[in-house]
Amino acid sequence: MKVLMLNPAFSGGLYTHELCEALGARGCEVELFTGPHYGQVIGAPGGRSYRVRTAFYRFTQLKSYQRDWSRPLWRVARLAGHLWAMARTAVAARRFDIVHVQFLPLPALDLWWLRWVAKGSCVVYTVHDLYPHDARSTPTLRRRLGRAYRASARLVAHTRFTSEQLVNEFGIPPERIAIIPHGAIVPLLRPGDDAAADPPAELQGAEPIILLFGQLRPGKGLDVLIRAAALLRDEGVPFRLVAAGESADPQPYRRLVQDLGLESMVHLRAERIPEGEVRAYFATAAVVALPYRVIDQSGVAVMALSFGRALVASNLAGLGELVGAADCGLLVPPEDPPSLAAALKRLLGDEALRRRYEANSLRYAKAALDWSVIAGQTIAVYRAAVRGGRA
Repeated sequence: MKVLMLNPAFSGGLYTHELCEALGARGCEVELFTGPHYGQVIGAPGGRSYRVRTAFYRFTQLKSYQRDWSRPLWRVARLAGHLWAMARTAVAARRFDIVHVQFLPLPALDLWWLRWVAKGSCVVYTVHDLYPHDARSTPTLRRRLGRAYRASARLVAHTRFTSEQLVNEFGIPPERIAIIPHGAIVPLLRPGDDAAADPPAELQGAEPIILLFGQLRPGKGLDVLIRAAALLRDEGVPFRLVAAGESADPQPYRRLVQDLGLESMVHLRAERIPEGEVRAYFATAAVVALPYRVIDQSGVAVMALSFGRALVASNLAGLGELVGAADCGLLVPPEDPPSLAAALKRLLGDEALRRRYEANSLRYAKAALDWSVIAGQTIAVYRAAVRGGRA
């Protein structure tokens, strides 16, 4: 079976890479259409069980990440290139049995593209999140998403919550939705990565580390975690809080840390974390915190399980499903600093409980999140989509 895997910006890149590798190992001819960020995350494409085509942003993607005066210009150039690349991809799609859409960088435009492609190709769409991150659920956005979901031959959801919402909110027939878990994720060690190098400065010290990792968006609840950290400090709990990930505006978090007098205990690294350093953050963390306000499912949570970490997470949607199924941590109400602080204090102070959750994380990642099984389930979705045709 010939599969066009679409992930223009290589968002959630490790997930896409692992899925492509597993599908290739199962005999699928997979070609990933993506951008040059692939090389930053995975390295050279040689030696893979799938092919990589740099179909997007060849000269603009990495430059559009620069934080200098030229960034707006490169972003405009990237937008123009995106439109042209999507048109070319629509033509190429007709050579494949399946077009598997992972992420669409510009939903306002790309959802129209998906509906257009679905008229002549068999489209499978993985709904990682019901709505784009931190997007307001407006009638216009719901209408656009609903049309794209209905145009796809099959939808893949990672959680029961997402599947139910697709049925209840968008009217998708249940038989067109497959629930396939988000597979285990561990950052790759590529040639040139120095695994023996000293960890970043914020990870060095004797106190146990509470880690919040990934893009520091409002929905991630970092402000809630900082307020919980102040409560831990007041109770005399030894800890350091490390928040690492890109942020559009980290200043509100820095001001909150300063206002609460937590400068010595809270360390913010508000930038894109190099792939070679990701392992150090999870390997050093005593607890991974996910105090999200809104979420369907979390790649960071899956990565924490893959590293055998204990979690404290908001009891939301697929995040609550994952922690409950794996029995790998404590769940708390969202936007509740006292409950979050109490859960963190319990885990930091009870090593036996923490070790049990760590062992459960590893066990669940190896068993339930195995990529070979996930590839088999995905191929079954492809076959059903081809048999049933487009919507």
